[in-house]
Amino acid sequence: MGVAVITGASSGIGRATARMMADKGWKVYDLSRSDKPQEGVAHIACDVTNRDTIESAIKQIADKEGHIDVLVLCAGMGVAGSIEFTKEEEMQRQFDVNVYGPIRVVQAALPLMRSQEKQGKERGRIVFVSSMAAVFSIPFQAMYSATKSALNAFAFGLKNELKAYDITVSCVMPGNVNTGFGAARRTDLAGSDVYPNMKGAIEQMEQEENNGMTSEKVAKKVVKACTKRCPSLFYTSDIVSDLECLGNRLLPTWLANKVVGKMYNC
Repeated sequence: MGVAVITGASSGIGRATARMMADKGWKVYDLSRSDKPQEGVAHIACDVTNRDTIESAIKQIADKEGHIDVLVLCAGMGVAGSIEFTKEEEMQRQFDVNVYGPIRVVQAALPLMRSQEKQGKERGRIVFVSSMAAVFSIPFQAMYSATKSALNAFAFGLKNELKAYDITVSCVMPGNVNTGFGAARRTDLAGSDVYPNMKGAIEQMEQEENNGMTSEKVAKKVVKACTKRCPSLFYTSDIVSDLECLGNRLLPTWLANKVVGKMYNC
């Protein structure tokens, strides 16, 4: 076992992942803004939108442990509403947390991870928690979907960049998950008169989340990406997500888009 650093481990998938990793004997650090204690999990105050707090957190871990074996990027947030009426600050906040946040943490951790000694055949692992929304963008949650697509593309490129340093990269793409994420989502129904189907589409999405899988089920896939001998680049979380990925490969784009639109009353 080794040292696992997890952003956003104070709630949801991140918290469940931290619990499972700690139970397996890992030394786990939770990098998040909220300190919600878990046995065997050390909290360090960190805001992924603030580079100073990130670098301070990574330095504390480097000084104490000397290495990071697994880095899990789980911190995220959501914005729901029409593209036309989404405020500039909400767009920027969405990308700042979900895209630039993980990139900042990776940038801060890589100097240590590149220089540390190998454990077996590798120096470390980086695991992003993405979303199936990266595969099929959700109407009236297009900003969130775009951030997850960006995260997948970033991981795809990063994997090749780090190959020479024996650092592996994976992305876990959960489908609908019943966590507190939906309750924390910033929903703006401005423009409902222009887009009368918006409210119903968002309610449909929320209903699917409420009936979704548990954080623990997704965390098992994250832990698999952290511990499997030869990890894949992309992981789904359930059979439904597997079928959706298959459909994305097989269906013509126009038909896939039409199916998603029907799902959300568009």
